[in-house]
Amino acid sequence: MSDPESNPSAPSAPIKELSGRIGKYDIVKPLGKGAMGIVYLAHDTILERDVALKVMVAAIADDPELKTRFEREAKAVARMTHPNVVNVFDLGSHTDGSPFIAMELLKGMDLQKAVRTPPPLTLERKVNIIVQVLAGLAHAHQAGIVHRDIKPANIFINQDGTVKIMDFGVARLTTASMTGTGNIVGTADYMSPEQVKGAKVDGRSDLFSVGCMLYELLAGRRPFHSDNLMAIFYKITHEEPNFDLIPEGAEYDALMPVLKKSLAKTLDERYQTAYDFAVDLREFLKSRATSASAVNALEGLLDLEEPSGPPPEPLTETPAGPTLITGDEPEVGATMNLGPTASGQTSPTVKKPGTMGRGTAKTVLTPGQVAREGRPATRPPGPRPTPAPRPEYKPAPPPAQGHPMLYVVLGGMAVLLVVAGGFIYWQKTQTGTPPTTIAGPTTDSTVPTTVPVPTLPPTTQPPPPATMPPIEAKGKFMRAAKAAFNRGDYDEAMSQARRALAEDQGDASAKSVIENALSGQKAELHFRAAENALRAKDFDKAKQEANAGRDLAPWDNKAPQILTRVQEAQQAAAQEVADAARRTQAAQATQQLNGFIATADAALAGQKYDEAIAGYDRALGVDSNNIRAINGKSAAVQARALAQINTGGGGGGGGTHAAGKGFASGKTVAASTETKPGGSVPDGFENTPGVDVKKGSTAADLPGKINFDIDPASPKAGERYTVKVFLVNEGNAPIQLRDMVVSTAINGKKISAPVPPQARDVAPQQKALVMSTTEAWKEDTTSWSMEVTIHTARGERYTNQVTWK
Repeated sequence: MSDPESNPSAPSAPIKELSGRIGKYDIVKPLGKGAMGIVYLAHDTILERDVALKVMVAAIADDPELKTRFEREAKAVARMTHPNVVNVFDLGSHTDGSPFIAMELLKGMDLQKAVRTPPPLTLERKVNIIVQVLAGLAHAHQAGIVHRDIKPANIFINQDGTVKIMDFGVARLTTASMTGTGNIVGTADYMSPEQVKGAKVDGRSDLFSVGCMLYELLAGRRPFHSDNLMAIFYKITHEEPNFDLIPEGAEYDALMPVLKKSLAKTLDERYQTAYDFAVDLREFLKSRATSASAVNALEGLLDLEEPSGPPPEPLTETPAGPTLITGDEPEVGATMNLGPTASGQTSPTVKKPGTMGRGTAKTVLTPGQVAREGRPATRPPGPRPTPAPRPEYKPAPPPAQGHPMLYVVLGGMAVLLVVAGGFIYWQKTQTGTPPTTIAGPTTDSTVPTTVPVPTLPPTTQPPPPATMPPIEAKGKFMRAAKAAFNRGDYDEAMSQARRALAEDQGDASAKSVIENALSGQKAELHFRAAENALRAKDFDKAKQEANAGRDLAPWDNKAPQILTRVQEAQQAAAQEVADAARRTQAAQATQQLNGFIATADAALAGQKYDEAIAGYDRALGVDSNNIRAINGKSAAVQARALAQINTGGGGGGGGTHAAGKGFASGKTVAASTETKPGGSVPDGFENTPGVDVKKGSTAADLPGKINFDIDPASPKAGERYTVKVFLVNEGNAPIQLRDMVVSTAINGKKISAPVPPQARDVAPQQKALVMSTTEAWKEDTTSWSMEVTIHTARGERYTNQVTWK
């Protein structure tokens, strides 16, 4: 962003950076800081785009004058829509009262940084940058806005080579009647003489500042720079720049008249409009082009429209007392190639019809026509190192006594008067009207000539002269036609182009505007049809209509906008379909799961244990963590084992089941620090005489359960069996396991050892496998049991055992 505006009343305290959200904007990071506030990279959460957010500090927001100045910046720039002026999106206030503006986010670097960054720019690229600056200023001046602070820091070069004018914070609406502070606003090295003097300023002040930038790009240093502020003021108002610092060469000679005119200290001798300044520079670029393609590229460099009215009126107040920003002198000659040159390819844009032809013809000085005049003799003595050969230019000597053309004109007028007098006299001799004396001019005295006064009949009176020459009228109509076309008013564009065509039937530019305006009208019909199809969610038709409109009017941005919205709508519709499919699938899975569990529950209730176990397994196949299926299967396995014990089994050893025996698990015993033995008296109060204290509440039920799953339920001698131990979490918080102890007793011999749990965390309403072991069933086994104790990170203890009996 540009340098901050200087103001005597600005606070000196450090500016605090903000974070979080301001309005609908999420702050990402600061981009720059100045006296009036901070510029942030922010994200628009509604329109989903990144912006540059300029936030005024709260202390300055308390000053009504400064707050008005800040808001004036946003409103002034928002009034303008031009490719060479930064766009303003939004204006608002933070919760602490600080106003902010949201602007387009630019990617590149400002001209102040660019001139310090190698490699150097070509001469054509330098002039190209200045032409784009002048195009933006021409638009601003027509809107009645004077920038007042044109300088390299306020000129931004995008990565694609386009130029943007930034920071209209010191601009004033010349049509408004505001009471200013009386301060001169601007940066010292680029101020105009009228700014330094505190006089009224208009758009020509900005043109002087542009001239200073052009000089700096050519010479490598500022035209009026000095270490002393008052010395800068004196140079601006009394001294000419040292044009001897401009490099040698015919191309620089051709630019010299343009440069001198832009830096004229007298307003009347300076360029009157940015349009005139830009056209002269563009004509210079055309003279440098070496091919027809390069000339065509220059035609599309910018849309220059001659101002339709006088320049903006100057301000009514007369500021006094400078408010200035000074900067360090940059290194000489260091510039950066920021994009395509004028003689090469310009930035990719769609050329709008009606701008294909050349603009209003202007008389400019091309290379080889004008020599430099009036170079100050300030070059150090001695030969210039390795001078380039310089063509000799000989200006025409002035006439000794007046200009010869004056005599030619006066002589021609005298001859015309004599001829007209003779004709009138012949007319009057036919009617007998007495003669009248008419005086005719001569170079020394007036010679009376006696001629009769004609009295023509009404039918033979000559027609009155036209109010405007045909060429000027055609140009006016074409400018109006192009302006209407650019804003999408195709009816008005055709009307004005037809008026221009009436003045010149062979005008190809007018015919082109009419043809393209008709295409634009047809394209509008397709765009409306695309909008209707988009609302009806007929995406194929919407794309078809948008593409048809784009083919007819490729310059119109409605087609890409509609196609983008179609793509977004298609993605949203596809997402809705996918979400609906997932919801349907989830509902079907839940329904299937509930069906399996219900069938298994019914089988368990009917003592059909194998069928119940199979049903619970099907349910676990749908959802392996379903608590109802886990508990149901455990209950079915235990019930089947008990049934086998009660009903008896096959024979003993020798490959048969142990008679009347099976696995049966017990009930989980849970304990915590609150349920440990010791009575109802809290710790620390056991031996307190005269104090009767009891716990106010009992411990809540602990959510953990230990389940066993042994397969097969009744192993044979020599058969391998698998014991799986699960911890089931029936609570609403996760259980974190600390350690686990497993004790196994076979035929009265007990072995106890710590075993690392296979899972360390059990999620709420889930189960986790904590141990799995596989052994061979010994033939001589008469008794078998396993006890598992689990300790949690919260001090809880869970114990359960399974017994073969």
